[in-house]
Amino acid sequence: MRTFLITALILMLLPTAIIAQHLTRQEILDAEWQMKSLYWQKYQERNETSSAADQSDFDVKYWELDIDVTDIDNEIVTGVVTMTSEAVVDGLTEVDYDYHRDMVADSVKMDGQDVAYTHANNLITITLDRTYNSGEEFTTVVYYHGHPPGGGFGSFNWEYHNGHPIISSLSEPEGAREWWPCKDMPHDKADSADVLITCRDDLVGTSNGVLISNVDNGDGTRTFHWHSSYPITTYLISIAVSNYMEFTDWYHYSANDSMPVTNYVYPEHYDEAVEDMSITPEVIGIFKELFGEYPFLEEKYGHSIFHWGGAMEHQCNTSYGADLIWGNHYYDWILVHELGHQWFGDMISPDIWPDIWMNEGFASYSEALWTEQVGGFNDYLLYMIYSQPVYDPSGPIYDPDPLFDGNTVYNKGAWVLHMLRGVMGDDAFFEGLYDYATHPDFMHGTVTTQEFRQHMEQYYGADLSWFFDEWLWGMNRPYYEYSWMKEDMGGGQWEVFLHIDQLQDPPAPEVFTMPIRIYIEIDEVDTVFTVWNDTREDDWRFMVSGEPEDLRLDRYQWILRNVGTSSYDLNIVTTELHDGDLVHNYWAKVEARGGVTPYSFAVTDGSLPDGLEMNSETGVITGTATALGEFPFTVTCTDDDEDTDSQDYTITIYEYLDVEDDESIVPSNFALFSNYPNPFNNTTNIGFRLADRGFVRLEVFNLLGQKVESIHEGNLDGGEHRFSWDAGEAPSGIYFYRLSAGDRDITRKMTLLK
Repeated sequence: MRTFLITALILMLLPTAIIAQHLTRQEILDAEWQMKSLYWQKYQERNETSSAADQSDFDVKYWELDIDVTDIDNEIVTGVVTMTSEAVVDGLTEVDYDYHRDMVADSVKMDGQDVAYTHANNLITITLDRTYNSGEEFTTVVYYHGHPPGGGFGSFNWEYHNGHPIISSLSEPEGAREWWPCKDMPHDKADSADVLITCRDDLVGTSNGVLISNVDNGDGTRTFHWHSSYPITTYLISIAVSNYMEFTDWYHYSANDSMPVTNYVYPEHYDEAVEDMSITPEVIGIFKELFGEYPFLEEKYGHSIFHWGGAMEHQCNTSYGADLIWGNHYYDWILVHELGHQWFGDMISPDIWPDIWMNEGFASYSEALWTEQVGGFNDYLLYMIYSQPVYDPSGPIYDPDPLFDGNTVYNKGAWVLHMLRGVMGDDAFFEGLYDYATHPDFMHGTVTTQEFRQHMEQYYGADLSWFFDEWLWGMNRPYYEYSWMKEDMGGGQWEVFLHIDQLQDPPAPEVFTMPIRIYIEIDEVDTVFTVWNDTREDDWRFMVSGEPEDLRLDRYQWILRNVGTSSYDLNIVTTELHDGDLVHNYWAKVEARGGVTPYSFAVTDGSLPDGLEMNSETGVITGTATALGEFPFTVTCTDDDEDTDSQDYTITIYEYLDVEDDESIVPSNFALFSNYPNPFNNTTNIGFRLADRGFVRLEVFNLLGQKVESIHEGNLDGGEHRFSWDAGEAPSGIYFYRLSAGDRDITRKMTLLK
């Protein structure tokens, strides 16, 4: 099997003729945007002239769609839709169904009797046969016919191939109403459904679920009855009718059990289809390991060929473009994409259309994960970088305009998951993703972006709002410009100083908060550090063994970013100062690197705590504080060329406590220092000072307030103490360490990056 790095998913949205011409990538992009813009405009114009359906007062339980497509010459469908629903309010007397105004509603019945209805402005409003209260079920039967007007991405089509008809549907996002009366919203899934297709007896009718019967009607027609026993949303209901040849592969999900993978293909490319689709059982097995068992195991999976140039993930029965069949696996990535949708889009569907990235971004990322499984991690990275490129402006991913923007929803949606993997680490990410796809709260239901975020936070162990805010609701990407220098510390030890600026302009966020992997090359081997970057300008320092030869930022592109380098100029490298108290002498140093020495230091805004002063030549702050409180101030360093750099600080001065309880002696005062290093992987040092002997607790908590570990609990002598915390299996994220004694505690934040 060969894997090809196709540059974008936009081919999925193009008609057959465009792909057949073998246009350049840019030509395909241009054609796709023109087509998308046209379809999106038509979709919006239709909504502007339609009445709004009030469909929140009933819950769909069951559909039966009985459709006749024998009038091929006139392109007329005749159908009967039986819908059973449950009232969710008291006093329900009428319901609205979506149904295009160009179609004809012949009659509506309940319990065999005609009921009143109106059909206008793309709605059928049905007067129910009585008043229904919450929890009561009712069934309507709508008889209809007409020529489906098309729209969206071609919701219902009559075409020919090799002289034979191909009749097919593609209803996403809201085109089902153009060929059958329904509740055309993604969030309300029917618990089960039946589709009956009556067609010419020389044709085969395919749909979702399991084939219940194939009946020769004796009048030149045949009826195929398909049943879906799993919940299904409106836009995933499909039909595909042609002179299909059928072949079946088998997905063996256990030693003794298997599921059919049934494909309906045109006779003229039967041999090529057998070859191209042969990978399907293998891919199902790969996704089983990543996402859990195939979600429609009691039914089937397969493909029905249709006229379109792309594919559509109809539940259990993907509609697959005829011009994707070459017999050489060239379009394997599209087959994989649509199969990924069976988990993400079909089993778990978007609650509302602004969440569409939960379909397309996930299916696109499934392609990369499949590539990783068959070709290794390097192929995965190449696929993300070259096969799913993102061009700015991009985003927001949530509620994009247009709704199906390939650059943002497909490619950037996949990059969001790639970056989330980088933030969380492989173990937490894949455990969270597997549990998401197998969780009873989500399986065969609908989901919102916020629900997905909250779910993944449980595996990250901390809040992820910062990530989703900038990547889902924000636009574009960060532009990092970095510089670095090294300093020989003797004994084979070197200190590395790194400065990063974020230079992106609006509409991108002013600051992207992200962990960034830093690769320091020593003797052609990388030493990797991860820094937490959450300001427009930031500085870090690292101690390494051996002389650094090079430093690269995000070498393997875990971040969707632009990056550049610059020379290392004057930078204050001390980013934080420890707190103090009213008794002990305070000592801290503000350091700078780069520029031209000597330096001079000055407090240029705010003030030091009373009793402390700064040495202008060395940057050392000394003294004994005489006042309590928080003291914010700015230090500016000026070098010999009059270049300057400034840094904001805050020092908090605490008072003494002289408290004693029944169980232990409480130290009269204590101070908690900043941990080092911070961020860290996987061990950090935490220091504190006790004024005298006492009983203290040093504990670590995650962002949800759950205690992760008790580092120390007991009496300690007065003086400075330092403990090391090994995070072990704890996932990447923000943590808090708290020193407490008596009724007083001090808490500080630290960041674990793996």
